[in-house]
This record gives sequence, structure tokens and C-alpha cells, in this order.
Amino acid sequence: MMALVYITTSNKEEAIKIGSAIVKERLAACSNIIKDMGSIYWWNGEIENDNEAILLLKTLEKNVSKIIARTKELHSYENPCIVALPIIAGSDSYLEWIKEEVQ
Repeated sequence: MMALVYITTSNKEEAIKIGSAIVKERLAACSNIIKDMGSIYWWNGEIENDNEAILLLKTLEKNVSKIIARTKELHSYENPCIVALPIIAGSDSYLEWIKEEVQ
């Protein structure tokens, strides 16, 4: 099964650093970065209001645990948001490309 991994990062540069490492290591076929996302969340008993960047990774389900571990090594946050969602359908040729590019 395929998966889409959603990660929030402190900024575009951190998203590039993590995304580049994950793709270079063949844990994901592709990374996409969306910069300047507004986030409101609870942290240490306070409501925070920050700008973050989103990192999206397309991969195989078998690589998700490795992506989580590697992201935690590279990420600046104490407790980063890293969630994986199943890809239930898509362009057959695109999904085949993901399989070919990921170990």
C-alpha cells in the first residue's frame, strides 16, 4: 500500500532539509513543501500561534516507520507532527512511479 506522510516543520528551510534527506535515502519518491501555513495549537499549557511549513512525502507503507524515525533525528521540534495517511487510489502510472523510486 502507498502512503502520504504529512509533517509540519518550523520553516521552509527545515522542510527542504528533511525532504531532501528522505528522498535521497529512497524512503520516499517525492517531497512537496507548502510554506507559510498558520498553526494554532496547545503547547506546554499555552496556546501557540506560529507560521510553519508543511512537508508531504509520497512513499510505500513499509517505509513509514523509517521516515518517522529519520524525521525525528533531523527535526528541530521536541514532538513533531508526523502522520501517515493511506493512498487509496490514484493515477496508475504515478503510483507505479512511486513504487519504482522507493526502496
